Amino acid sequence: MKYNLNDLQAKAPRSSTWSGLGKLLKLISHERRNLLLALFAILVNSGLNLYAWYLIGKTIDKYIFTAHKDYHGVLVNCGILLVMYGTALFASYSQTIMMGGVGQRMLFTLRNAIFNKLQLLPVGFFNQNKAGDLISRINNDTDKINTFFSQSLMQFIGSIATMLGAGIFLLSVNVKIGSATLIPAVAILIFTYLTSPWVKRKNARNLKSVGGMSAEIQESLNNFKVIIAFNRRDYFRKRFDQANKDNYDTSIGAGIANNSYVPVYQMFSSFAQLIVFAYGIYLISAREVGPGLLIMYFAYANQFYNPLRQLAALWATFQTAMAGWDRIEQILALDTDMVTISTDVVENAFSLLEFRNVHFSYDESREILHNVSFRLERGKTYALVGPHRPFVRRR
Repeated sequence: MKYNLNDLQAKAPRSSTWSGLGKLLKLISHERRNLLLALFAILVNSGLNLYAWYLIGKTIDKYIFTAHKDYHGVLVNCGILLVMYGTALFASYSQTIMMGGVGQRMLFTLRNAIFNKLQLLPVGFFNQNKAGDLISRINNDTDKINTFFSQSLMQFIGSIATMLGAGIFLLSVNVKIGSATLIPAVAILIFTYLTSPWVKRKNARNLKSVGGMSAEIQESLNNFKVIIAFNRRDYFRKRFDQANKDNYDTSIGAGIANNSYVPVYQMFSSFAQLIVFAYGIYLISAREVGPGLLIMYFAYANQFYNPLRQLAALWATFQTAMAGWDRIEQILALDTDMVTISTDVVENAFSLLEFRNVHFSYDESREILHNVSFRLERGKTYALVGPHRPFVRRR
């Protein structure tokens, strides 16, 4: 049975990002209560921050830009804003604490699941995969997922909630200027949809190269005495140089892909602000809106596009985490053909170890042992010797 993870990854169909996220969430379904509480806290935070700008705009038009200024109303609304911002701060702090705990417990669960799975796999799996790559999957890939869940997930959801809320406020207060403000967002969505698979592939290659470099380091250190004895440092140095170069190249590619969102999102955000400014001045001159409403629209345009700029970085983190999950899922999805034999019955007390009808091969191309049976008895010494092939030096 083939257990080479790199070959399986090359042949496996590309999984959907959202289907991978669904499988990951099922693995931590026991954290559902904490996730829902954190989600509620971030929605409260986003909702209060959004409504604050609506209250500010109404205060400007109702109590300041009027014939009879009402400073008492301004002070009352300032007190309301102070309470709202304090509540939003408490909600944000609560969700940060909860998600930090969820991320660490998820990291603990993931690493336990991988290690327990590795203990169920046969020797052939470890012959076909390098230990350094497996260590990288357990340490590095799981840490990428933990970083996203503990630091970025709720910010990711909060940014989406803020965007949706700001879009609703923009359209509900004035449909004309709201529709004009949201036009650049359509181009952003199209750009993100088209580039997301490319970003995920770049990050997957980078994680694979990190695993390859870890495998080279682990193999060199494990065989350091042999390397020195046979003076083959040049060979292992070349192999490490190649692995390091591959990691450098893939890191550059992943960095370019991950940072491609920020300037594009910034450009469309600037277009949106320009639209609000130009169209807002026109509506003020036509006496369709007041100065407070225009300030409110500038604020909501920022509330809509600032989270988009945050999502530019968060989306790259999300794609990196999902690329790491794909590598982890390859191990968790493996089936083992290792047979467990009951040890309840002892037929021969003189035998220390017995092999019956043993077949063994490093891969499917060639069988090393075929139907071998023997017993190892107490107090005796045994040696397994394979066929000797004479070494012929070619000149």
